[in-house]
Amino acid sequence: MSSPENLQDAYGPGNILFRVLEPMGWGDLLNLGYYTPPTLPALPAGLASFQRRLVARSTALLRLTARDRVLDAACGRGYSSHLMGRRGCRVTGVDLLDAHVEEAVRRFGGRPRVRYLAGDLTALRRPPADGGPRPFPDGSLTKVHCLEAAFHLGPDGRRAFLEDVFRLLAPGGRLVLVDFVWRTGDPAGIAAADPGRLVRDTWRFEEFEPLSGYHRHALDIGYRIRLTQDWTRPVTGRFLRLAQLCAGLSAGRAGRRLLCRRWPALSALTARDWLRFAAVVHAHTAVRHASGYAALVLDRPAR
Repeated sequence: MSSPENLQDAYGPGNILFRVLEPMGWGDLLNLGYYTPPTLPALPAGLASFQRRLVARSTALLRLTARDRVLDAACGRGYSSHLMGRRGCRVTGVDLLDAHVEEAVRRFGGRPRVRYLAGDLTALRRPPADGGPRPFPDGSLTKVHCLEAAFHLGPDGRRAFLEDVFRLLAPGGRLVLVDFVWRTGDPAGIAAADPGRLVRDTWRFEEFEPLSGYHRHALDIGYRIRLTQDWTRPVTGRFLRLAQLCAGLSAGRAGRRLLCRRWPALSALTARDWLRFAAVVHAHTAVRHASGYAALVLDRPAR
């Protein structure tokens, strides 16, 4: 699993994509967004509405009720937990990064039925270091949500996460896991698609889990695979096209002036920064062709 230090780099100034996209609204939420042709005219207003749309779609798969006890795994800066809490659920948002948890508490910590904790998703059932009670006893949750985070955990960490969640869920409970997936059974193929490690070093991960691997692990553990949806086109496909458009504009002074006029904070970027941005976007193109983006609905059987 990526360390807190590495993840901090992935979601901060150490990531050139973050530096370009943050002034465009990418930061309150930390996902790529969900883009459909009818919604694209909203792009000049920034990316936040598309990111909220992705959260709305992923949480809708949980089929929440006011009686649900929910874990929002890798809650980021707290919006997704807040959204579910507004539906009457009791929600705990967990994130590895203290800075994210602090920001979530600052923004949404006063809401009833929502709390935020710092924690490791690969060790949800481990007793706290202070010897206190586990925050999630076995069978204490009815729903678990994990959006665009499991790729950071590594293959062993993803398996541990699935196993822990299965035990934390009450019979009949549900896990919605939305993640990047590798299209073949050999995730090591990313080394050929990303020979300069620009994609892996940008986001601080090593491999994407094959979709077949997620299915195999889920069935081995005891889940029932209720649904698998391919969201590659509306998420990674269209996001990358937008990034390519931005990179193309940034190649010339006139294009950079246009971008900076709309988002003045981009003026802090140097010509070298823009070249780095274009190189990272180009590297993502090769990885995009060999990978996908999927939403999995995994149920713990009622019996």
